[in-house]
Amino acid sequence: MSTFGTAADHAQTDDDATSIRAKRGELLSRVLYEKDKIIFREGHDGTDAFVLESGRVGVFKTVDGKSVRLAIIEKGAMFGEMAAITGEKRSATMIALEPSVIVRIPKSHVQSKINSCDPFIKALLGILITNLSRTSERYATTNTVAEKLLKEFKAQAERSAEATPAVATPPPASPDEAARARGSDGGAP
Repeated sequence: MSTFGTAADHAQTDDDATSIRAKRGELLSRVLYEKDKIIFREGHDGTDAFVLESGRVGVFKTVDGKSVRLAIIEKGAMFGEMAAITGEKRSATMIALEPSVIVRIPKSHVQSKINSCDPFIKALLGILITNLSRTSERYATTNTVAEKLLKEFKAQAERSAEATPAVATPPPASPDEAARARGSDGGAP
């Protein structure tokens, strides 16, 4: 994992292509994640939010000890915002599916934007986050149940195929035998 830009590492110049400004005097960091690198893990403290600048990232949740893919996010998508807003633990693991450039948005920046919102909007955000969390949880559980049922169905089909005796099929008829079976006029016997 290499860092393209962080507030501490780079001067804030307009021609610095590796830097991104959030607002005057504030610099966001851009981080390159190689394929299969974990961005954050389910259950870890939620700090920052992220925007996927390029690449693709997989969203994974652990259900019954097994990793279930919930989604694939692509360029322009924001993720990690739920934990940055609520302060709760990460609800999923995010993994780079290919080399990906990710912009990190500090939790403090997210929180200041939320705090400046109308109380109604803050409450609405809380409701939406709760609903999304429940939906993700149900999807992961349903996906796991469906996989179990499919495995059981395949196993049962294999057992049935093994138990059914094979029916012998006669070898194909030679052209002479086929003509005799059709009759002398070439029609049906």
